[in-house]
Amino acid sequence: MLSRFISVCVFGLGLASLSLPAAARPEIASGDQWLDGVNQADCLSRVDDFITEIDVPFDAGDIDRTGYFDDGVFRILCYSGGETSSLVLVFTSHNESIEIATQFMQFALDEITRVGSEVNN
Repeated sequence: MLSRFISVCVFGLGLASLSLPAAARPEIASGDQWLDGVNQADCLSRVDDFITEIDVPFDAGDIDRTGYFDDGVFRILCYSGGETSSLVLVFTSHNESIEIATQFMQFALDEITRVGSEVNN
C-alpha cells in the first residue's frame, strides 16, 4: 500500500513538473494607430528613430522591426494605407507582467505618433 502511494505521488509530481513550463506564458499586449499623412516608408523611419532613441537591439524586416527590452520583446509593423497614410501596429510581450507589456506598447505608440504632431505644430 505504501509503495503504491509513493508511486502515485511520484507520478503526480512528474505530471505537475511537466505542466509548470506551460504556466509560465508571456504576457502580450497590442495596439495600433492610423497615421494620416505618413506613408509606409515614413512610418518605418519613425519606428527606426524610436528604436534608436531607446537604444535596444533589434532586427529589421521589410515592413517590421523586432526588438528586445528588459524581459520582453516587441514587434512593430507598418502597413501602407495608400500614398499618404499608414497603419502602425505594436505587439509587445513580457515574461512576467501584462502591465509592463501594455506600458511599453502605449509608450511606443505615443512616441511614434508624437513625431508627426511635433512637426505639424
